[in-house]
Amino acid sequence: MAQSYKDCYAIEKLKSIYNRYSFEPIPNKITFLDNGEESSSHPNDEPRMLKIDWRLRDTFQVKAITFQQLYCLQKEIKQYEKIGLPDKQPDVALQTTSLDGHRTVLLLTNKSDSTPEKQFLEIYDRNRLIKTIDVKVLNEDLKIIDQPNFSSFVLDPNGNILLCVAQIEKKSIKDVKDFTPSTCKDYDIDGFEYRQSWGEKFSKIFHSQIVMIDLDSNEHVLLGHEDYSLCRPFFHQSKSENEISIGCVGLKEQPYKLGLIYCTNRNGCLFSVSVKRDIFSKDKGDANKAIVPEIIYGQRSNVSIESPRVYYSRTNKQFDNKVIFLERNSGGPHNQAARLQLFDFETKSIKTIVSDELRREVITNSDGNSEYSDIGPLFTSNLPSNCFSDDGRFIFLNSNVSLARKSFSICLETNAMKVLDFSLTNSTEILDIKSDWICLLGSSINHLPNIYIGRFNGDVEKIDWITVDNRKCALSNLAYEKFCFESRHFPGKFVTGLCTSPIDRKGKVGPMIIIPHGGPHSNFCDEYYQSLALYTELGLKTCLINYVGSTGVDRDYVDALLGRIGETDVQDLYDCISLMIKNYQADPNALILNGGSHGGFLVTNISGQHPELNFCACIARNPVIDVSIMFGITDIPDWNVVEALGLPGSTPLSDIYPKNSDQVSRMFNSSPLAHLERVKVPTLMLLGRNDLRVPHSQGLLFHKLLKSRGIETKCLVYDDVHDLQKIDVDFDCFINVAKFIEKFIF
Repeated sequence: MAQSYKDCYAIEKLKSIYNRYSFEPIPNKITFLDNGEESSSHPNDEPRMLKIDWRLRDTFQVKAITFQQLYCLQKEIKQYEKIGLPDKQPDVALQTTSLDGHRTVLLLTNKSDSTPEKQFLEIYDRNRLIKTIDVKVLNEDLKIIDQPNFSSFVLDPNGNILLCVAQIEKKSIKDVKDFTPSTCKDYDIDGFEYRQSWGEKFSKIFHSQIVMIDLDSNEHVLLGHEDYSLCRPFFHQSKSENEISIGCVGLKEQPYKLGLIYCTNRNGCLFSVSVKRDIFSKDKGDANKAIVPEIIYGQRSNVSIESPRVYYSRTNKQFDNKVIFLERNSGGPHNQAARLQLFDFETKSIKTIVSDELRREVITNSDGNSEYSDIGPLFTSNLPSNCFSDDGRFIFLNSNVSLARKSFSICLETNAMKVLDFSLTNSTEILDIKSDWICLLGSSINHLPNIYIGRFNGDVEKIDWITVDNRKCALSNLAYEKFCFESRHFPGKFVTGLCTSPIDRKGKVGPMIIIPHGGPHSNFCDEYYQSLALYTELGLKTCLINYVGSTGVDRDYVDALLGRIGETDVQDLYDCISLMIKNYQADPNALILNGGSHGGFLVTNISGQHPELNFCACIARNPVIDVSIMFGITDIPDWNVVEALGLPGSTPLSDIYPKNSDQVSRMFNSSPLAHLERVKVPTLMLLGRNDLRVPHSQGLLFHKLLKSRGIETKCLVYDDVHDLQKIDVDFDCFINVAKFIEKFIF
């Protein structure tokens, strides 16, 4: 290791490096302040005014900061220039704007240690704040759910009716201050009954409903079903002008719930209901009594439904009578390939637009190396909120491919799928579409995320892209390249990955961090990762590995790992390390393992299976240590039996447990704990005390056993959940990881 980087490991220097990247703002939303019809003499003209929301992580205030910046088009040179100073935004929980752009609604939450939490809706027209609604005045038991990945906030085209996801929160005995059972007059014998939540990150969400709020009359109506948590609400075409038609997704709650976050295979149905427009003026009696919507699709099949979207015609001023959504088989591996489905409300028929049975081809690129094609099945959990072309003939979406995230167009008439032609960065994500103007977020490993817009004219290969913000995005000190080789266990299937290096260390032998992803069904893409930029500042090379079983290829590639975790994924990891030493200048005496969740499972596993590699350090974040034990304490016990035993996705919930000692033995033998006696690498554990996915008792067990065996180990436990992404937690993790590595590379 070059001594020139030694000074970077001083704590004050580490803090400075982290803050430099943490304060680098990332764009996450764009607003078209005008569109072709309203602002231009010709619809092909570029939008004159744009507003971009930028987000950064402030380590001094220990909070995420959002600010907005206005941009105005300089038409002569087709470039955007900033207008005025950035405008810091309040802490808004949710926000939505009507399709006509005339009304915006914000949800704000006032949190205080001394007073109960309160929620307010702020309603704005184009000029000012016109109304504030106290949610508790609507319904004293109502709590609007604002957690990302569960919440929704949708306005009708005119901005009069708001749809959101909520739950009724009635106080129980446990909530009464100074409760004494002998003096309680209204004793609730069910006050301590177990209520199952939706797991990791959703530990306070038990049963959700859809609330319709009339913003003019301050009245509301609940939509609910006793056996389903309703979410993902949307409007669709009504049979009569006097009706409002609402659709939503229902997540099956019985016989018990499985953790929802990061899991795209939870059993659900499509619901719909039509209500009279005058329903808000009628006496509803019990404010908590819900209208029960009808199940229209999915009841007789085990499917998971996500991201429903309905086309709205600006010409006809109405919604379509069809909904498009992502569908997977429920059960089985998490994050499997998705089908793109089209459901017709009138005929109750379903049509597959993109099949999940597509296969990606292995092609030879211009360098003579193998790689996977871009066209194939979809690996995504969300469609853009606005995903249709102006005429409704095309849908646009994002999907992970083997080593990137790409954006695609799909013709709904022919089902033809094409990649959006974009060469400014290697990964893209569509943020918004308006009047056929597509807004992309683009990034690469060595390129900060930035915003680009271009107009779709029927051909995705002929879009001229404009860079909205001309800030410096290139990370000039970071070099990287891709690699691909055939897996020894699976002929015809290729392991892929990315390796990075500081520019001044390229071609020179140096310490390398080996990083397998978690999941196991996820993948690394050629996109910006703050962690890689930080490691580069410390003079470290990295290797990001997509082993067989990763997403981005096809169903068969994902399924190949089932029942073989701890075996083939570890061997793919071993072969990558050998390749790094042979061809990519990894120092065999300075190999560092670093992984979280299933990635933590892999790094602690290979440290015991292959001690001859003489790893100098191992960092494990909330790792799976013993699959046979974790089965009984995780919020996703299906993961254990599917991944370790290879049980099919159709397994009923009543059968999700090991049936005999042989199955328990298979679970244990796949685990890092089975190889504990051969572990000799110094190991740092980073654990979340509130982790429901991989409870921190797993990592604590490994730490205590290593310590008892005389292996150098350190364990940090944070008041955080599985991802360890609180700002102060991530900051401390970086400092500790850097100082832990420093001990073994200099």
